[in-house]
Amino acid sequence: MKKLRYLPIFMFLFLLPMFPVSNFENPIGIASTDYAMASNAWNNRPFTDSSPFNIKIPENAEIELNSDEIVNNMIGSMSNGELFVGVDLWSVPVFFADASTPRYDVDITDEWAIWDVMEGVPIPDDAVPDPEDDGHMCIVDNDTLLEYDFWQAENTSSGWTASWGNMISLNSEGIFTDNWGARGSGFALTAGLIFPDEVTKGQINHALTYSTDWFYVKSGGAVRPATTSDGRSNETLAIPEGTRLQLDPAIDVDSLGLPEAGKVIATAMQEYGMFLCDNGGGHQVYAYNPINSENTWGTLLPTDEDGISWIFESKISITDFRVLKIGPQIPDPSERTTLPDYTLYTTDLGTTTGSTLPTDGYFVTISLMIIIVVVPTVLVVLFLKRRK
Repeated sequence: MKKLRYLPIFMFLFLLPMFPVSNFENPIGIASTDYAMASNAWNNRPFTDSSPFNIKIPENAEIELNSDEIVNNMIGSMSNGELFVGVDLWSVPVFFADASTPRYDVDITDEWAIWDVMEGVPIPDDAVPDPEDDGHMCIVDNDTLLEYDFWQAENTSSGWTASWGNMISLNSEGIFTDNWGARGSGFALTAGLIFPDEVTKGQINHALTYSTDWFYVKSGGAVRPATTSDGRSNETLAIPEGTRLQLDPAIDVDSLGLPEAGKVIATAMQEYGMFLCDNGGGHQVYAYNPINSENTWGTLLPTDEDGISWIFESKISITDFRVLKIGPQIPDPSERTTLPDYTLYTTDLGTTTGSTLPTDGYFVTISLMIIIVVVPTVLVVLFLKRRK
């Protein structure tokens, strides 16, 4: 029997290489390029595979009991319930930097900012913020794999300034966990953003970001995966930032007669959904703003004089969506001591899935080791003992 004591070890070492661990997130990992954008955002989706933005909605996702009541209440929006895409205005210009890009110190002016100056930010010469009041601007450094996000950015005679600025690794989940981002929800600016090459290729492999009128955005804190909130509505049917909505998967998108870009975006809203990220005006999903860039939308997303694309041609309304089960609201960073994990609720015997329970990786590996190694070994030992 003494020889059997080593049997579990040998079986563990023999079987270990058979199990993947690819979804185990490196929380810092700035030197790694496994999940980050390659040369630019059109080559690969940003952020880790475990990011809530990169997790598909399962067929058994749990829906809010009053989902229909919530979305039917939202037809009184500035867009009369219609969904549209923000492109040329009220969206996010993205510029790419490398080691040769000039560096600037950016003055951060809001009194509640986490720093007074962001030092050494790589800003290309052609970089400009969105022209509207939010003045969003995003810089992606392809060498360090850092994303720099700005709110109300401005290139003044004395240098670059912004009301708020922060940076995040492209090897993270794309969500600021300990302080505020440039969106009300704490989502990175490229998280959920639609890019031209995705539409051209006919597939968007991530959730979208979405904003709506302030009176539909609930006060009292965000719900995960959001980490902050500027919601201020006390309406009973208002939803908190971080809420995930899904275009009803029963809808036959191909039968709607949408332009090709509309089909691609609608399919993504069925497969991945969209996260409420901010206050806005009407029901808007966000596409990359091509201002001052050669990477334009061309005829893919035609826009009106307000920089808006009505690509869904009044054939998709907010009432065509369902609201996934909403988790508990959480305080803002300065008021909390812990941050709960994101949970994607399902109806399968009360089980849950989410970024903390990947479909492969260490969690599955350990579980399979227990089943394949430990259980058979115990049975073998008990059998041999009985024979003896």
